[in-house]
Amino acid sequence: MKRFLTALLAAAVLSWGAAQTIVDVAAGNDDFSTLVTAVTAAGLVDVLSGEGPFTVFAPTNAAFEALPAGALDAVLADADLLTAVLTYHVVAGDVRAADVVSLDKAATVQGEYLSISTTDGVQVDQANVVATDIEASNGVIHVIDSVLLPKAVLAALTGQSLPSGFVYYDLDAVAGSGVSGSVLIVDMGRGSSQVQVNLEGTPAGGDHPIHFHDGRCGSAGGVVIPLNNVDGDSGWSSTTVDVPFTWIVGNAHALMVHLSPDQMSTIVACGDVGID
Repeated sequence: MKRFLTALLAAAVLSWGAAQTIVDVAAGNDDFSTLVTAVTAAGLVDVLSGEGPFTVFAPTNAAFEALPAGALDAVLADADLLTAVLTYHVVAGDVRAADVVSLDKAATVQGEYLSISTTDGVQVDQANVVATDIEASNGVIHVIDSVLLPKAVLAALTGQSLPSGFVYYDLDAVAGSGVSGSVLIVDMGRGSSQVQVNLEGTPAGGDHPIHFHDGRCGSAGGVVIPLNNVDGDSGWSSTTVDVPFTWIVGNAHALMVHLSPDQMSTIVACGDVGID
């Protein structure tokens, strides 16, 4: 780790002196060689060398190596999946560490939102931020210890190379509501889990309460885990809960989406989560 941080500092000093782009800074550090290879393969070098500014959450080589067998190969073999993964690590604008800690989400260039938590250090989705504010001429780099995978990619990998500690479930419309989507549950370690919900077809404006209920959608019982409301405009919600990942996915639950805080009896979407 000391060698890694020393190399990062050297890269940062070089970037200040030579006005290096984000790609230049990454290419100048051996710990980002896999990331640079992926960016090159996806044809994104010119984009990330452009004017920007961009904020890049950059996984180290060790982060890529931690992916399950076959996952990296599957992504590298599919140009669309690779582009989706890489652009999910990029946020438009210059977002410094002081800004990150005041956010709970950030819109990515890929289109989905990153979830940000500061309850125990700083986590972006399931990744820990291990170094911050590495300056480049067209933005800033924050270093992370895990590869971030957007829900669209996780859905494509389901049944093939879904990483350990991730589960993905569909949420189906109820009674012709037109609201549907997905829930991603991530093992955050230390007895906590992150629950990310993405919905389509939500009425603009207002919030939609969501909860894990005991049982299944057709015969659900009481609330067992309350979650943050889904924003009606973005259709997105993220909640970090002090509940073990194994308990959530190892028991039968129904994730219910309610129409509004004033209309809790009206369910617009539901998905069965966990095992019976």
